[in-house]
Amino acid sequence: MKIVAKVVARAKRVHMTTLVRISAVFTILGLVLMVWSLLVPTPLPVMLAMSLGQAFGTSAFMLYLFAIFIDQRRGRRARRESQQNLQAEAERALRDREEPA
Repeated sequence: MKIVAKVVARAKRVHMTTLVRISAVFTILGLVLMVWSLLVPTPLPVMLAMSLGQAFGTSAFMLYLFAIFIDQRRGRRARRESQQNLQAEAERALRDREEPA
């Protein structure tokens, strides 16, 4: 469990564009293996496409979903902080208005 927490903590520091780019490279590698197995239908390319191609495709999809998840969390956090700042400013304005000079 500690290993997963460390990996997630490290991955959160990575920029979303980097995660999406890595996902795109994995997708292209998986597709290249799949196309190779279609063009040269011998046992080796087919086996590689079915094992490595699927691993690359699944990894790419998971990275993409992780990037979306982290981006959504950051957006929610930013909106929450902005709403808290607005509420604090409104409360300060009310207090300033109520205090006699």
